[in-house]
Amino acid sequence: MSEVVVNKTINVSARDAWNKLSSFRGIEEFSPIASSETTGEGVGATRICYMPDGAAIYETLNKVDENNMEFEYEINKGPFPITRYVSTVKVEAIDETKTKITWGCEFDSAPEAEAEMTQVFEGFYTVIIESLEGVLQN
Repeated sequence: MSEVVVNKTINVSARDAWNKLSSFRGIEEFSPIASSETTGEGVGATRICYMPDGAAIYETLNKVDENNMEFEYEINKGPFPITRYVSTVKVEAIDETKTKITWGCEFDSAPEAEAEMTQVFEGFYTVIIESLEGVLQN
């Protein structure tokens, strides 16, 4: 099992960041995803994310903890050479206008794909968090 964790502090309120992330909707507003479709609300909601090349990533929202501003989702099917991908996103208020976002995952892959997938997910999470800050500041 491989693990990736990205921690970043952004200059937005924790509540705004949580509301945007935990809705499990509109990820294309602040990520490299070209478009997405979400079905359902809360735990059990499903999302299909379409990459710019048309590849689809199928995800399910497994857990939502409103009190601790944390949620978990999994990739059920996608273009990546991985299995058992589970991701956790945590939002923590530092103060009124600063928030720490922790976005991580665990996954299985063939040894020859591990380094590349680790790099892909680290880059993806970094871009999402930084873009989220830009979207919420506007």
